[in-house]
Amino acid sequence: MDMKKLWVSTFSFIILMVTAVAWAAPVPDTGQTKCYNVAGNVITCPSPGQALYGQDANYSINPMSYTKLDGSGNALSDSATSWVTVRDNVTGLIWEMKTNKDYVTNYKDPHDADNTYTWYDSSPATNGGYAGKPGNGTTTYSTQDFINSLNSANYGGYSDWRLPTIEELAYIVNHSIPFGETMIDPVYFPNTPFNLYCSSTANANTTAYKSYVWSIDFEYGNAYSFLGKDNGDYVRAVRGEQSASVYKDNSDGTVTDTTTGLMWQQATSGNAMNWQDALSYCHNLNLGGHTDWRLPNFKELQSLVDYSIDNPSVNTAYFPKTVTYPPYWSATTDEVGAWAAWAVNFGEGTNTNFYKSSDLSVRAVRGGQATTQTACTANLNASLQLHIPYLSYNNANLSLSTDFVYDPNPSYPTLIPFKLTYYAILNNPSFSCAASTLSSNLTIHIPDVLFPDGVTHIWVDLTYNPALSTGGNFYWVVSNYGAVSN
Repeated sequence: MDMKKLWVSTFSFIILMVTAVAWAAPVPDTGQTKCYNVAGNVITCPSPGQALYGQDANYSINPMSYTKLDGSGNALSDSATSWVTVRDNVTGLIWEMKTNKDYVTNYKDPHDADNTYTWYDSSPATNGGYAGKPGNGTTTYSTQDFINSLNSANYGGYSDWRLPTIEELAYIVNHSIPFGETMIDPVYFPNTPFNLYCSSTANANTTAYKSYVWSIDFEYGNAYSFLGKDNGDYVRAVRGEQSASVYKDNSDGTVTDTTTGLMWQQATSGNAMNWQDALSYCHNLNLGGHTDWRLPNFKELQSLVDYSIDNPSVNTAYFPKTVTYPPYWSATTDEVGAWAAWAVNFGEGTNTNFYKSSDLSVRAVRGGQATTQTACTANLNASLQLHIPYLSYNNANLSLSTDFVYDPNPSYPTLIPFKLTYYAILNNPSFSCAASTLSSNLTIHIPDVLFPDGVTHIWVDLTYNPALSTGGNFYWVVSNYGAVSN
């Protein structure tokens, strides 16, 4: 059998199936890269054992990564100056591009960045008890009008565009961007107004707040639950499968979200505590046979919210002792006021910042890669991201965790290139299975790559390609592959 044909045909199968199958979706990193003390001053990121270790910037798990796409959904280089949509390489979602940010609306162009829309959802199953305000086609336009215009035009080659959920909107916030700038990556999402963007998620309180919908404030980076459905507000469309948390009670005081790959402390810490103590508590926690617990970052903590219910807004079958007050600390400092850190209130799912000296609730987390495989198995997910959890460099006694993303290059149509997007040093790895290896000539051998179908396994050799590795990017290309025995 020609293994190259196997690889290409299987690879093409994945590309085709991305639109039809709901894969596990990791939580993207917040993007925060600076560490802060409790007074809000920037500090050198602490090391294990030092005060304030375990804050957001100490970890980079599923770093945000995007790919520009043309009008047919083909990948473009990062340096492309014209593109139609953007793929989130972590979640696999594809986002609409905005254009013509000139403070003048133009409803003939649904992508005009200045257009605002009333919220309208005619389905009683999802509109929270109030459908909102339909557009009249002359003076007002609704979110339903907006989505219909994209789908009727087969925008980007697809007709399954929709409004994003509040979780999906939160995932594209970049918490490394300082106050005064729109908190989203400007390289991939230019022309983004400095304002609220509405989601498809209606307020769960259908008695008192049925006329409100959840939104993300790209000025501050937080979720807001009281955006009026009849208001005219900004929108950005998305396509791709929605993910929903699927929990597993591990019967040892921990709960695994098999969708995100996160393992949670089931109970709340015994006492409320300040931010510094919360960081220390999680880092020193020994629970379920694991000692690598940490305080969750803001996006991870938000992923635990069930926005379809309130009081509490969490799955109480798996987290029965969740308190509705005080809120729960995240490890993410508020870039607007660095003396504060973000927290989530599980009474309604809202979030706000608190002085780091405040005493709040704590729930620890660990993990973050959405995979049910053993620690050594490399995984190629539906967004064509290759995660190698255990890569050993032969000549340096160095072990790494690495991520690559498939990034085709029109100048080299016969190559299958992967761009390095993330790596981290593994401290004292103790895996029992064979590691992937990086040789002195920079060839990576991966003994087992599992495809998203959960069945297909192959071995792969990747060779470093200096011709493609320009502009600060590093590329490896597939040089050999074959079927995995047994």
